[in-house]
Amino acid sequence: MSDQFIIKQNDTLPTLTAVLKDASGTVVDLTNCTVTFKMGSEVATKTSAAATITSATQGGVSYQWTASDTDTAGIYLGEFEVVKPTGLKETFPNSEPFRVIVRQDFL
Repeated sequence: MSDQFIIKQNDTLPTLTAVLKDASGTVVDLTNCTVTFKMGSEVATKTSAAATITSATQGGVSYQWTASDTDTAGIYLGEFEVVKPTGLKETFPNSEPFRVIVRQDFL
């Protein structure tokens, strides 16, 4: 997963994709898990919505943007929250969230 993702204000493509890995760099098995993409600032959540598991055994996930996700230009923090079949939660990336940059739409 890259340290940042850039998208233009009001765009819904490209789709955000990632391969989730634990702190040691091992791909996370997402079989029977649920994944939520979360994005916001240090003080407020802008987005908290279901992500799609694209490859459970290879840790692949994607998030399809909605209009309200990108309606406000700014720099946000993003992460994926995984709920395991046991009900336990783990957030990726493990250390720091990645940056989501919504660039201003000039025209």
